[in-house]
Parts: sequence; C-alpha cells; structure tokens
Amino acid sequence: MVQIIFLLRFAAGAALGAAGSAYGAVNRPALLEAALGWLAATWAVYLLNGIADVVEDRANGQVRPIARGELSRRSASTIVGALSVAALVFAAAVSTTQLLLTAAMLGVGWAYSLGPWPLKANLGGFVAAVTALGMLTYLAGWSAAGGGRVTEPVFLFGLMMSLWMGLGGSTKDLADAKGDRLAGRKTLPVLLGDGPARAVMAVAAGSVGSVFAVLCAVRGSVVLPAAVVVLAGSAVLSGTVLTSLSRGARSAQRRPYRVFMVTQYCAHIALFGCLGLTSPL
Repeated sequence: MVQIIFLLRFAAGAALGAAGSAYGAVNRPALLEAALGWLAATWAVYLLNGIADVVEDRANGQVRPIARGELSRRSASTIVGALSVAALVFAAAVSTTQLLLTAAMLGVGWAYSLGPWPLKANLGGFVAAVTALGMLTYLAGWSAAGGGRVTEPVFLFGLMMSLWMGLGGSTKDLADAKGDRLAGRKTLPVLLGDGPARAVMAVAAGSVGSVFAVLCAVRGSVVLPAAVVVLAGSAVLSGTVLTSLSRGARSAQRRPYRVFMVTQYCAHIALFGCLGLTSPL
C-alpha cells in the first residue's frame, strides 16, 4: 500500500510536469527508469523504517515481517543497501537532478528512522520529514517527465498533498501510542493524551483541506477537483477521529488513518481525471 501511493505521487508529479509540455516531449524510457529508481528508494526507506521500529511494532502488534521475525535485521539491512544503490544508479542514468532528488530522499529517510536524533521521535521531526518525503516524490516525477520551471499546479498540489501526509498521517499514532511510549517517541497521543490529540488532528486535517480548496478556487487551478476531494476527506476524517467510530479496538482506532489513505488515493485519481485529456502521458 505504501509503495503504491508513493508511485501515485510520482506519477502525479510526472503528469503535472508533462501537462505543460508539447505532446511527445516526454522521454518515456527515462520516465520508466526514474520510476523504477524511485520505487527502489521508497522501498529502501520503508524497509529501513521497519528495522528501526522493531520495538514499537512488536508492542503494537504490527504485522511487518521484521517485527514478526520472518526477516532478520541483517538481511533487511543488506536489502536496503542493494535497493539504495539501485535507486541511485537508475537516477544517475536519467539526470543529475533526478540523482540529487533520490539522494535527498534516501537521506531524509535515514534521518527519519535512524540518525543521531531520529526525526520520527518527535512531532516536529515527523511532520517535517514526512512532508519532505512527499514533496521530493512529486518533484522527482516532475523532473523525470522533463519538467522545466516548477509550475503553480505542481507546487500547489505537491505541497498540499505533502502536508496532508505530514498532518493527516499522524492519525496512525492513535493506535500505536503504547509502542511509541515504550520507544520514547513524542507523538501527539503521547504528548497530549488521546482526547486532546484527536482534537488537534481534526483541526490539522480540516485546515489542510480548507486551505487547499480555497487556494485552488481563488487561483482557478486545474487541480481544484482534487482539492475538493481532500476537503471532503478532511471532513470525514475529522468526524471519524472525534467520535466513537475510532475508539475501542485497534482496528477502530485505525479508521481515521484509513480515511487519510483513501483520501490520498481518491485525490490522485481525481487529478489524473483532470489531466486525462491534456497530458501526453
């Protein structure tokens, strides 16, 4: 699921970058190489996170293979290294910009999970890192499609969806509070307690959806339909996180996060629908 949404983000950046180009200007083999490289990079980042999160994953009953003992840390580390090299090789074959973006992606991923002060350990670091990972992905797609100047739709859609990742994505912490507390992470539920954390999450999600929709409406942006989807998703997320729908069992506590994920998928589908008649992709 994580790799699919990252590829959708990459594809969204590519579609927005190509939308302003003349038909046929996109180098499709290079775009495919860049997409494979980015998949390797995001896979490496996610696997690295699994290595770093063993303690909290086991405490929270997560089903990731390292936490279950089906994949050793040593083997996982070897795979991370191989994927990182593959990502950089693919990126270097496309362009210097793609190589720099890929290196930045791997660097932020390492800083998020490991590093001397892992960014995942505190709320500010989490939001900054996750937002950066999203924005880098949209820019990588834009670059791979031969994007020149970063246009307003690329920047607006990429930034707001990246903020949706950083703020809306924090809802996964509701079900993970036990393990996060054990691992010393300073997430919203750990810092504020369950009730106040839910209120902050609702306000944050609503703010992203509202600001995105208003900016697109004022600017007459082509990505307005996607913004409307995010606005609707933020309303559903807020209603879910503030009511009994997300209380009780772990599966119920994860409902706001599932709303967050579904909203991302729907927003990207809406974007592709907007660009379907004009994009050379």
